[in-house]
Amino acid sequence: MTVAVNGYGLVIPTEQSNLIQHYLVNVLPIQYLLADPSIKDFMFNLIQNSTAARDAACMLSALHLHSMRHPYQPADSNTVNAIFGKIQNTLLVGNRRAYNEGDAMAGLHIVSSFLFSGGRGSWDVWLGIASQYVQSMLNDPSFYGPEEALRRCSESTRFIIKTTMWFDVLASVTTQQVPRFLETYRMLFTGAYIGEGPEISMLPVMGCENNIVLAIAEISNLAHWKASTLRRGCLSIPDLVRRGQAIEEQLLIPTSPLNAALPLQPGMYGPAALPSHMVLNGGSQGPDAEVVQRRRLTNNIFRASAKVYLHTVLSGDYPACPEIMNAVKETIDALREVPDAPTALHRSVVRSVVFGICISGCLTDDQRQRNFLLHMLERQQQESVGNISEVMRLMQQVWDRRDRERERGHCTPVDWREVMRESHHDLLLLV
Repeated sequence: MTVAVNGYGLVIPTEQSNLIQHYLVNVLPIQYLLADPSIKDFMFNLIQNSTAARDAACMLSALHLHSMRHPYQPADSNTVNAIFGKIQNTLLVGNRRAYNEGDAMAGLHIVSSFLFSGGRGSWDVWLGIASQYVQSMLNDPSFYGPEEALRRCSESTRFIIKTTMWFDVLASVTTQQVPRFLETYRMLFTGAYIGEGPEISMLPVMGCENNIVLAIAEISNLAHWKASTLRRGCLSIPDLVRRGQAIEEQLLIPTSPLNAALPLQPGMYGPAALPSHMVLNGGSQGPDAEVVQRRRLTNNIFRASAKVYLHTVLSGDYPACPEIMNAVKETIDALREVPDAPTALHRSVVRSVVFGICISGCLTDDQRQRNFLLHMLERQQQESVGNISEVMRLMQQVWDRRDRERERGHCTPVDWREVMRESHHDLLLLV
């Protein structure tokens, strides 16, 4: 038997109706904080048309319900485990077919479930499912290349592709592997800013300009190259520095009008990125002005924290390194621009830039900066889901270890990834 979920006109199995309604009303708004409202439309369609996507949304909903009722207990409820087992059987056990759009969305939902539960676990397996689907779309012979694929595909497919790419880039920071789609990023994002059109821009989905997404991917690639050449005993420091400087100068220098101060003016970003309906009454802020401000804030934080990441690759994990100190300060200055009032704007920005807060926190010995970053995270702990607690724990472990070394008179770098691996076998996804 199937029933319609109240208010959404979705026909779904009766036993799943309550979970789906909870997902649509309570979970989706906190799952993708920077996405456009149109996400609801295609998410409804995927839930209706894909068993895997519907089951995964139900699991995420059950996990959220469990965390609200029992915030300090692991989510081992029968409902969550039963749905997870069903999805595993559908997508992992004996699967021989190519993954479709619904499967990819299910994979991303499961990645979200790990993020909701602290950010650790086998999220890479489920990201791999989405990645396989994305690869098939980017290699589809009916498209001339990745750019045309993004321009011509459906809105839901475009969202899946961009979200998978974003997870791929940020996952590479902790895995220290070359991003899976690095060559695609180079093709799509070299010189491509939001004026190129919303189909290609990562800004509407993840609050980060294309050049900065590419920069983080290139820094991970540089970190992998440095580690591999070190193992072989052939690292060239001049080559390392030259590559790093190229990333900073070509990708991390503000070049877009995104950083201009609000209020917004018509045509500021070009017609494709900022429709005239966003500015009303001769220049006053329209209903979407907060969305644009949110993306401006997150973008500035990502740019600054990418510099922290870059200079740790170039100089090592030394908080006293001048370039690292400057980049950490720039990140904190960007975080201070976020309105302090406990509003939806503050929450959505801070929860979207966990990567920047974590890497900057791990690379500062300034107690005032540490306290500021901890306070930013602590204010988000009122929610029962997310990886905030794990990030705070990781930062504290890094600080404790480095403080102990300094007390012994040693200036020893502390690799936060090693600390992460030592304290827990599973890697932390900083999304």
